[in-house]
Amino acid sequence: MKLLYRRIFPILGLVLTVGITLLASRHDTRSSIADAEAMMGAQGRAIADVVAQSSLHGLESYNRWEKEVTHGLLNNARWVALADSTGGVSNAQLARYANYLGLFRIMLFDTEGQLDMASHAPDQTNELDGPLPDGFLEPLLSGRQKFRRFGYHMLPNSDQGRFVAGIRRSGGGAVVVSVLPQNLEVPLDEMGPGNLIKSLSAGPGVRYVVVQDEEGVAAAFSSDVGFSLPTDDFQEGTLKEEVDYNFREFSSPEGPVYEMVRRVELREGNQVLLRVGLDGTLLQGLRRDIKNRALMRGLVFLGAMILATSLLLGWQRLSVLNKEVKKVEWELRMREEEARRAGKLVAMGHLAAGVAHQIRNPLNSIHMIAQMMGRTTDLQDTVKDQALHIRNESARIEKIVQQFLDFSTPRQPQVQRLNLGDLIRETVAVQASAHGMDDVEFRVDVSGHEVLLDRSFLIEVLENLLRNAVEAMEGSGIIEVSTDAVGDEVEVVVADNGPGIPPENREKVFDLYFTTHAAGSGLGLSLTAQMVTALGGHLVLHDQPGIDGRGARFVIRLPRLNS
Repeated sequence: MKLLYRRIFPILGLVLTVGITLLASRHDTRSSIADAEAMMGAQGRAIADVVAQSSLHGLESYNRWEKEVTHGLLNNARWVALADSTGGVSNAQLARYANYLGLFRIMLFDTEGQLDMASHAPDQTNELDGPLPDGFLEPLLSGRQKFRRFGYHMLPNSDQGRFVAGIRRSGGGAVVVSVLPQNLEVPLDEMGPGNLIKSLSAGPGVRYVVVQDEEGVAAAFSSDVGFSLPTDDFQEGTLKEEVDYNFREFSSPEGPVYEMVRRVELREGNQVLLRVGLDGTLLQGLRRDIKNRALMRGLVFLGAMILATSLLLGWQRLSVLNKEVKKVEWELRMREEEARRAGKLVAMGHLAAGVAHQIRNPLNSIHMIAQMMGRTTDLQDTVKDQALHIRNESARIEKIVQQFLDFSTPRQPQVQRLNLGDLIRETVAVQASAHGMDDVEFRVDVSGHEVLLDRSFLIEVLENLLRNAVEAMEGSGIIEVSTDAVGDEVEVVVADNGPGIPPENREKVFDLYFTTHAAGSGLGLSLTAQMVTALGGHLVLHDQPGIDGRGARFVIRLPRLNS
């Protein structure tokens, strides 16, 4: 179980560390991507700010000039409409009017929006004859507006532009006239933001720069716009007054686009949207690089953590193995000591048994003679007293002889399921009563471990250890009995605070006939160790002292039943 805990904790630590690292890496990745997006946004904002500042200083003259141009263009449209309403015009007349007025094209549309007449023949069209701005004709054809002016309008797929104006025909339809900037006295490139926007849009990483009003795209300046720009997201009212910028990404046929939109006042009281489209390939590449670097860092860190955890688990396993090896070595030493002790005990047991048999017969005779002398009436009292002493001593010798015989032919344990805690409490209580006249304190700290042992064996073992402790303390002191589960074994510890056992006697305490008491036989601890071994355990004199740094500590290790 301890090994399992030692393995679980490093794994939990690994999982927790990896989780925190992934969260930190995710946060770092998002921060890096946000920084890259901020860089793109800063580029778009810089372009928009330059255009906005340009509008504050240079657009006033441009707006005034553009207004004059479109006003004159609208007067030309009125003149053509008047000529059309009075007597009608022809294509040839429209061509003469266009040449005379310096116009690029004059076009007359019917009520359905179909081209009715024009200043040029169908075979004379060129790249400058592009479509009219989106939604330009509809207000004139429907009668919602009588005239319309449109500022500089870039033609699709061309770096050229034109000015357009229109007026409603008297009978329905529209008259539309247009002029090219190069036909005007003042070149457009020298005025307003057009040249500036065109220069900015030609820079690296810029897809397009577009000016959009409430009617749609009013002007587009780009050298690389070969696709239709989305117009549904940024109509009038898209940007709130308190929002200066807005950003979005979308895919185009030529690649990803990162677009910035800002409100710009190009005319007094007339705000338009300035749209700057940047090449989104760089941003996507940065995102991929950031994610790949974060992934590589995560994999390297994960590999390092797995390696460190493996080394830690291996170190823990090695530590556990070392402890197991030490435990096995200790157990081997114990078994060797027990085997040595058992061999000595067997040899001495056989000798004791032979001597006991030889002594028993004459001893019985001495005991019987002393008993007869005690019953004889004509003997002196002093002789009778001596006979009583002989009988008592012979009885004691008989008891020792019986111990020798018991030692030479040990009993076999009769095992049964027992509650070790209850048995210890019962045995200690009996011993406490037996030594009630002594100043001895018995303490018990045991748990209810289940064991499969011989009850009488265990009681006798505990009684011998408790009795030896009382004798060693000479009737005054503390004796403590405790239990502890260690693996598949349970330890029963009997400790006291007596004088202890001298170091020179520690290795001889379990030897047969060894005793430090004048009246002792030297069989008690030997028989106790023999009975513990018969129960499948072993008895040791622990290196630690008993209680409060004094006395002796005997440890009985017994097999326990797994719950």
